[in-house]
Amino acid sequence: MRSSPSAVNGADYPVWDAFIRLAHWYLPVAVGVMWWSGEQGRMDIHQWVGLSLLCVVVARVLWGLIGSQAARFAYFVVPPSVAWQYLRRGGQYAGHNPLGGWSVIAMLLLLLLQGVSGLFSRDDVLFEGPFSYWAGERSGAVTEWHLINWQVLQALIAVHLVAVAWYQWRKRQPLIQAMWRGKAGYKMSSTPPQPLWIALLILVMAGASLWGLIALAPQAPSYY
Repeated sequence: MRSSPSAVNGADYPVWDAFIRLAHWYLPVAVGVMWWSGEQGRMDIHQWVGLSLLCVVVARVLWGLIGSQAARFAYFVVPPSVAWQYLRRGGQYAGHNPLGGWSVIAMLLLLLLQGVSGLFSRDDVLFEGPFSYWAGERSGAVTEWHLINWQVLQALIAVHLVAVAWYQWRKRQPLIQAMWRGKAGYKMSSTPPQPLWIALLILVMAGASLWGLIALAPQAPSYY
């Protein structure tokens, strides 16, 4: 097992940088608003919040490549054999543990798929995604997958909440405090976190790119 993820002593740097914490707490709020707006038929809110969520997820994926040490996929994504060993023996980790690392990958993939499928969805009644024209006759199938993926995403969110509760209160590992303040009793031998402005620049660039694509999309809804 690599030594770096399990290092709990060293320089007094935050485990999670500011962007990771902001993105982490924005995602459940956005998902909650997406669920509410979808149930209430408020597709205007649903669409705008969905676009913002997609931009945050894309920025988080890019941050996993160039961001702070603990945020990088190369730091916390381990081989399945290591995750299995952790499941059997346990251990404490300053950042994501091996199982948590894989759950992050699954969550980001499902959120990305949910956002992208929403762009191509159309129900011919309340909603027409900005790229639904490009999907053509396949927009119905994409819409169906958008709904199925939402069910899978809900299941993963439930597992995530149960796991956090287990580690927080049963195993006394302050995961919530760490994600709120950046650290909670853990210290890491690592480089300083990347500045927040770099992540925000990536987020703005992701939003601008998506906006440009929507502006070029044929038969885009008038509110864009």
